[in-house]
Amino acid sequence: MAKKNKPIEINLKDISDDPETYELWDGKKYIGTIRKEGDRFLSFVDSKDTPFKSVKLDDAINELLMQYNLHNH
Repeated sequence: MAKKNKPIEINLKDISDDPETYELWDGKKYIGTIRKEGDRFLSFVDSKDTPFKSVKLDDAINELLMQYNLHNH
């Protein structure tokens, strides 16, 4: 029998130091950072990783969520 999916709450926190930087959290667990550079949004799962590039903020959020689900489940 397959497990049922349970909903999780995702929070997008605006970093007050830099208005173009956001952090994505799953409750108390850090998922990644999104930073705007020029006309693109860069998504970082870890600070060492090569960022994923997106045109829209929603696409950057979706990319982080896909990477989070891929590596943590």
